[in-house]
Amino acid sequence: MATVKIAAKQLGWLKMGDVCQRCLWLMQKHPLPEDSVYASPLSSIFRRFENFIQNSISHVMQQTRKLPSWLANALQNAFPSMPDVQSVLFPKMWSVQVGSAELTGKADILCRLEDETWLIADFKLSKPSTNYKPLYETQLNAYAFLAKKQQKLTISHLALIYFEFDEQSVAMPTIGGIMAPIKCTVHPVAVWGDDEIVALVRQMSDLLSLQQPPDPKPDCPRCRQDLAHWAQMLAEWLMVESQ
Repeated sequence: MATVKIAAKQLGWLKMGDVCQRCLWLMQKHPLPEDSVYASPLSSIFRRFENFIQNSISHVMQQTRKLPSWLANALQNAFPSMPDVQSVLFPKMWSVQVGSAELTGKADILCRLEDETWLIADFKLSKPSTNYKPLYETQLNAYAFLAKKQQKLTISHLALIYFEFDEQSVAMPTIGGIMAPIKCTVHPVAVWGDDEIVALVRQMSDLLSLQQPPDPKPDCPRCRQDLAHWAQMLAEWLMVESQ
């Protein structure tokens, strides 16, 4: 049996209550190429923003050996008792074999804490929302699973770091004298046990191993509506996937 590759950010779709197995199969098996005229430009925008934030953090850490105030204060508000951050890493792609599947993923930032445990965080360029909470929480816990299995790290904290434009923000990300009018908000995420991630990987692997798409969810609006409606839903999905 061929190895099924599963991205950490895909795994959370299984935790969304209204997921349609047929739609999920189609979107994962037939993604739009990045150079397609129909592909969303948001992926490139998000990557550039992520690079800006990472460079901003790296610049301050090199100069002061501390996190920039806009991030340190947001983390302190979210985790009042968390040990101090000693260093940060921006990891490359991780990969771990889980049964016949290969789970892959790349976290946005790792913070080594004073007690030698680690915080993993993911950046989101949006206002804090509960709409995709199960998706994002699964994504972070998949990163934690990868970090534990491949890098042998002890993960004690997980966080979603939301960035939204706010010209009134006092503390802003800065690099090279350029200041971004952005407000940073940190949302803690509970750390799951490994068994839950393994179960989701196997479930997704079973789905993507099918040669034909499964039957649609009976009340799935995407499967029942016209092509224009499906294209609209696909555009929304691409926006979330690109983060």
